[in-house]
Amino acid sequence: MTRMMVEQQQTARTGRPDGRPLQHVELPRGSRRFAHHAKSPQRISRGAARLTAPDTARRSRRLRQPVTSVIIALLVLMPLCLTAACQAQPADVTPPDDNRAWPEVLADALAAQEPPLPGQAGPGLTWYQVFVYSFCDSDGDGIGDLNGVTEHLDYIQSMGFDGIWLSPIHPSSTYHKYNVRDYLEIDPEYGDMDDFDALVEACHLRGIKVILDLVINHSDLNHPWFTERPEYYNIADKPGNGNWELLPDGRWYECQFWGEMPDFNLDSAELRAQLEKMFAFWLGRGVDGFRLDAIKDYYSGNIGSNVEVLSWLNNAVKGIKPDSYLVGEVWDTTNSLYQYYESGIDSFFSFPFAGSDGAVAKLVIQANTTMDDFLRKTDEAYSAARELNPGATNAPFFTNHDMSRASGFLRRDPNLIKMAWGLSLMQPGDAFVYYGEELGMSGSGKDENKRAPMFWTDELRAAGMAYGPPGMEEMTHSFPPAVQQVKDPDSIYSYVRDAVRLRGKYPHIGRGAFEALPVGTDAKAGAVLRAWQGSEIIIAYNASPEPATLTLPGALRDALSATGEQPAQEGDSLTLPGYCIAILEK
Repeated sequence: MTRMMVEQQQTARTGRPDGRPLQHVELPRGSRRFAHHAKSPQRISRGAARLTAPDTARRSRRLRQPVTSVIIALLVLMPLCLTAACQAQPADVTPPDDNRAWPEVLADALAAQEPPLPGQAGPGLTWYQVFVYSFCDSDGDGIGDLNGVTEHLDYIQSMGFDGIWLSPIHPSSTYHKYNVRDYLEIDPEYGDMDDFDALVEACHLRGIKVILDLVINHSDLNHPWFTERPEYYNIADKPGNGNWELLPDGRWYECQFWGEMPDFNLDSAELRAQLEKMFAFWLGRGVDGFRLDAIKDYYSGNIGSNVEVLSWLNNAVKGIKPDSYLVGEVWDTTNSLYQYYESGIDSFFSFPFAGSDGAVAKLVIQANTTMDDFLRKTDEAYSAARELNPGATNAPFFTNHDMSRASGFLRRDPNLIKMAWGLSLMQPGDAFVYYGEELGMSGSGKDENKRAPMFWTDELRAAGMAYGPPGMEEMTHSFPPAVQQVKDPDSIYSYVRDAVRLRGKYPHIGRGAFEALPVGTDAKAGAVLRAWQGSEIIIAYNASPEPATLTLPGALRDALSATGEQPAQEGDSLTLPGYCIAILEK
């Protein structure tokens, strides 16, 4: 059976040539904002059947009436009617948005927005995580690619992001590409090196930095090194702790994640030399740093050895490009996370604040979690990092490609979603936003669901829309697509955009010192003082649906309101409506 025949059968069965399920749009309760209405065939049929026998008889009688006078009148009046119609027609008729391709509608909506501030130099930047496979398809194969990212840099820039983190882009046997077969090439599904260079150049022209996902805990089983340089891997006569697989010669290799991902022997000086060449290759092509994958498993359960590897890596990268930015994934919600800052790495993702069990979600969902608890934990994270590395910056985030998207565990409530993102983005450090979270996209359960196609338009087979990972279940989204949200000042997109832009407007948020302030007795309300280069701002929070009044000095300058209701100030008394954040200047 030819591939074309397979695709034809799959298209007939699922509506897609790859046989994967289409996404569907689920309207929020009571919403009709983006529903599509069409008269059903059944109604049309019933309407046509209403021409019964009596109707036919009446029409016959009318036709027998004299018609000469009617025809004469029409001949006289027709020129006048046509003239009037021409005069009433506008000179410039713009076709409705629905008749244009979604990229054109999106581009026009973005052009109408106030331009964001130029990208910052850092630290304290704001990053957009792009899962390339699912972001945008530029060549019609249903797979996102590098050119698709380049084509939508204006969208990323419109929100005020300073940089992008690209998921792995190297040749791989899997859609997620976390098992790398060649560290010096681009996976053909994503394009080629010219496409990569064009993306980096386009980013830098916009003041957007680029960091790559660096996977050095393991490679793909079919990487040439596995057979040609087995000393690069953890191979032993007997299996150790965790997952090990048997080789044909009777020895065992470590593969903590999967048998197709053999773990590197990071003690090997020869391997480290090869990896340093790889760092230099990508930094030489303009990359601004790396996101470090699976750090805890470099040496599973051995923080000291992991810190040593990170110290080597930090020195190697900074020796090539001193202003490189390095952010590490240590999936740990305990204080052990902060021990890794001793390595000199710039940032580590703030897992204690992320996901459905993190401090942000608990504050907006759980009645017994207070703002004082949240601000205390934020202060602890801020202080712990700087105690071991004075130049460090935390990396707050709310969700990523391994987590359920926020819309689901926040009950598809736009106020809760907005407030949660406000809390996350007002934290100190380099903040990260996972693609599609600014739209309230859905995605939970298996990993493929969490990496669903970027919801650009509800025309899910339109050009540019990715199909999503193989094995992804049928998806529903509770909020409109990007092409509609960018035009709605009350959308989740607009809220996240405004929060990101506030980080650019006030460097105090990402970089400044952090001090919680006593403000009153409201359990869900609080405030912090943020000082930066001789100036101070106060960020006031109300994570409750009810108004809260705080006593604070300073002049009200900006606000993030989930509901649209704005704060009011009288003297030192500041009244925040429900789910609101305000910024005051001292």
